[in-house]
Formats: sequence, structure tokens, C-alpha cells
Amino acid sequence: MNRRDLIIAGGAALAAPPAFAAPGLGGVRMPASAVDSQLRGLSATGGKTWWASGSKGWIIRGRDERQDPMRIVGAEDLDFRGLHAFDDDHVLAMSAGPGQASQLWRTRDGGKRWTRVAVNEDPNGFWDAIAFVDHRRGFILGDPTEGRFTVLYTADGGQTWTRLPPDALPPADDGEGAFAASNGCLAIGPHGEVAFCTGGGGMARVYVSREGGRYFVALKTPIPADAPSRGAFAVAWSKRRELWVCGGDYKAPDAEGANLAILGPGSLEVRRAPAPAGYLSSVAVHGKTVMAAGLSGVLVSYDDAPFQRVSSAPFNTVRLSSRKAGVLCGPGGSIGLWRAG
Repeated sequence: MNRRDLIIAGGAALAAPPAFAAPGLGGVRMPASAVDSQLRGLSATGGKTWWASGSKGWIIRGRDERQDPMRIVGAEDLDFRGLHAFDDDHVLAMSAGPGQASQLWRTRDGGKRWTRVAVNEDPNGFWDAIAFVDHRRGFILGDPTEGRFTVLYTADGGQTWTRLPPDALPPADDGEGAFAASNGCLAIGPHGEVAFCTGGGGMARVYVSREGGRYFVALKTPIPADAPSRGAFAVAWSKRRELWVCGGDYKAPDAEGANLAILGPGSLEVRRAPAPAGYLSSVAVHGKTVMAAGLSGVLVSYDDAPFQRVSSAPFNTVRLSSRKAGVLCGPGGSIGLWRAG
């Protein structure tokens, strides 16, 4: 599917003015880019610390506006679209690509040394996202092989991985796949729920397991998916056990149509959520704050209020570190820092 074609320096950078600001919701500050990379992987460790990753083997360790870039030796040609930071120093970076271009690398010392811990040995496989329940249990989502999505499971912090039994998932539709756009197409809920979202197969669906991955149910969403570039791109659970879904068409980022949806606790109906139009590739939830971002800009709903646009700058990924703060990354090595007003 065309979704696979989505779109050594360091130190602190001076902050630029916000790209846009909404009254009461603050704005997004954009420090100067430190790398020439399409950044998609993003993980906030708490406070002001965050990690980002992207194309050309680039990894960034950040703290507020400071960016310390690095390239993994031996992985300069990989596209690190997935990232999970267990803490400030312990990080797993996942590359996405066909066959052995999908790999997993680990650092335990803040990026001084990296070790390759896993390689996709399925020539038809393609890893899309990585997510963890805790320091030991985690999942990798991959595109369908043998008619069903690939879901890998680890119980030892990512050292070894086992594919879930195929009959735990419904069959994939023709042309259906996940989008490796923001490491957001896979998400873990507050009680170990697992969900992932899809597109390109005629309908955008979410696959939901409320039993920790033992069995998945596929549910339709109102987000259009009648072309390889359209569908649901990311999901995020709230502590209230709601599942937020975002998406659109990455080839037409300003197009009208459903781009946000929500699945209520215990429900089987994914409902459209009103929001300004535009393609969204990432969604994050912290308390009653929901933020969604994409090439169309950044939207925020604060304390259950309607969504408003807080930036017109294009981003790929957003992560919230609190109800009033978050970090974003995107094209050209761009980094955004959001603070509520």
C-alpha cells in the first residue's frame, strides 16, 4: 500500500514564536530544527524530557527546547518510525520497512551505546508501531501476512517476541493495512486494553481487545478509507477507557470529512467527534485534554470543550506530558512544544 511511502549535530536551539495561538489554549513554540529527518517516533518520559526518532537513522534526546541528536552506527539507512522510552536513559527504537528493514534497537545509557535486539525475518512483513503495557509486556503491530494482521508480544522488555495466534484476530480486508505515520496506530489502555486502527481497505476500522490481546473485535469507524491514502491513522486510550481515533487523507491534508472519532467504554459503536477539518496522524490524551495533530495542524480539546486549532504548522506526532503540556515532531526535523495558556 502507498501508506508505506508517507511522508551529527547537537545542542540547544533558540525558540521561535508560536505558529498560532488560540485564546486560553496557549500555542506551539518551534525551536530551530536540529536534524534533516522526517520525525515520527516520539516518547515523553515525564517532566520536560522527551525522545524523538525518524528517517536516516536519526534519534533526538530532548529536554524542553534543547535537542541532542544522534545517529545509530549501523542503522543510518533505517527509518525509525516507532519509539518507546522506559525512562530518561532506557529506550527502544523501532524502524519500519519491508522485511529486515523492520528492526528494534535498544539503549540503556541515554544513547551512548545502541544494540540491535530484533529483526523482522518475515520477507512479507512490515512493522508499523510499538507500545508497552509496562517495563516487560509490550506489542509490535505489523501489516497483514497470511490474511491477518501481525501482532507480536513480549514479556521480557522486548528481548524476545512471539506472534499472537492468528485466530485471535479477524481476517483483514483486501488492501487493509496500518499506517506507520506516528507510532500511533497501536495503543495500550489504562487496564491493559489493546487497540489498533487501519485504513485503505474500503473502511477504516479499529481492532479492540479489552482482554489484553487475547482476542480482538474489529469495529467500523466513520473515517473514510476508500483509497490507499485514507483511513484511521492513530488511536489513544483515556483513563476513562474511551478510545480516540483520528485519521483522514494524507494526500489531501485540508480535505473535509470525518477526521476524529470516539469509542465509549464498553461500547461497540465508534462515533464521529466534531472537529475542524483536516488530516490528522496522531492523537494523545491526558486527563481531560485531547490533542490531535497532522499535516493540517494541531487541535486541542481542554476540559471536554470543543476542539480548537492551536497551530497551523504541520506535524506527524504528538505526545502529552501533562494536561497542559506536550511535545510534537514532524517534517524536516521539526519539534513543537505546547503549553496551555
